[in-house]
Amino acid sequence: MTKCTSITTKALGTAALALTFVTGAALAGQYNTDKIGEVLLHSRRDLTLVCAHRGLHGTLVGTNIHIPEIRDIPENSRAAIKAAADKNIECLEIDLRSTNWGDVIVLHDTKLGRTTNVGAVNGMQNYDPYSDTGYNPLLSEYYFSPEELKLRTPSANVNSVSKENLPSLGDILEYIDNNRIAIILFLDIRDVDTARSAWEIVKRHKNAWGTPASKWVYFKMNVSKIGAATPADFEKLGIFDPKSEAGSFRFIPGVLASFIDTSRGTDQALQNWRAYYERPYVWGTELIVKQYDDRLSFPLNNIINAYSALRTTGYPKVMGNYQPVPETKNYQYFSHRGQCCVTPTDWYWKSKFGYGEDTADHREDLNWMIDVAGSSYGYVLSDDPLTAIETLKKANRRNTSVIWND
Repeated sequence: MTKCTSITTKALGTAALALTFVTGAALAGQYNTDKIGEVLLHSRRDLTLVCAHRGLHGTLVGTNIHIPEIRDIPENSRAAIKAAADKNIECLEIDLRSTNWGDVIVLHDTKLGRTTNVGAVNGMQNYDPYSDTGYNPLLSEYYFSPEELKLRTPSANVNSVSKENLPSLGDILEYIDNNRIAIILFLDIRDVDTARSAWEIVKRHKNAWGTPASKWVYFKMNVSKIGAATPADFEKLGIFDPKSEAGSFRFIPGVLASFIDTSRGTDQALQNWRAYYERPYVWGTELIVKQYDDRLSFPLNNIINAYSALRTTGYPKVMGNYQPVPETKNYQYFSHRGQCCVTPTDWYWKSKFGYGEDTADHREDLNWMIDVAGSSYGYVLSDDPLTAIETLKKANRRNTSVIWND
């Protein structure tokens, strides 16, 4: 595993003004969410957007552990949103799941043990993801209110608990409003029911400047996972009304290698991606390419190659990718069930129909990602967004002046 390069607080500096990503109603000297949206619709060569994965939170290894004001911040928390704002990060992503009570909460794992004190609250041992011991119930089998739980810090000490409750989506949107934070927010959603509920919640909220949340919140879903090979398939799911809400709903389809099987072949996958690209409610694509060469030998290479050609003649809608950064004490990753550990090899895809397979995953290498296919990626979603920003600055790809208020 490649270890993250440490960067000091002094090297990064602390912003004199807490980051606010705002719409045109905000004061000069702040980010403008309308302008960030324009960069999504019309990607730039001098600006690669950076999005903090699960907010700017602490980690057991890498950059964030060396920054005192960050290292104890839980993932997917209010504090992680504030930290991103304070460090001038213009975007963040949170994970959503639905409870048995029908609430939409902010949670990555399918289980509650790794990120909350669910064990202690229920008179049992808090979950240890390294030994896979302690209480780690599935969210779908937990019939108390999970929002009464406290979020754990990133510490390996299972009893290190923060003061923050596990938030709902509504809590996060209210926090952004009440604290005068302007932001573009990606919602990573895994199922249709949660997406439907989340859209209804988003439509009820705004930021401190009165801007509807629908103008700075973007829905992101793995379209293969929900069986939506085409935008017509997606529109039938009833997440939004494509006739009346295509101008307000904002979507970023997540396209993984499995999209090839869902589309029944690489050529059809390319056609389906193009169909998504043309929809007015689609503001970009997250294309998870892990390997690339000019011969288009690897999964999804034909799509990123076609996108690269668009960039030679204009400023197409943005294409992004996720840069995983090791998060466990042994420089690996937690699984979706919360236990340690998995590695990128566990994420390899192999077609069920002979359309190809992954043989490597280069995404941990940030320089590979920002250079691949003629520097095609216009946003990077990262667990180490501060290092991503510094790396992109050195590559002259952080002209953030274009997203500030005048």
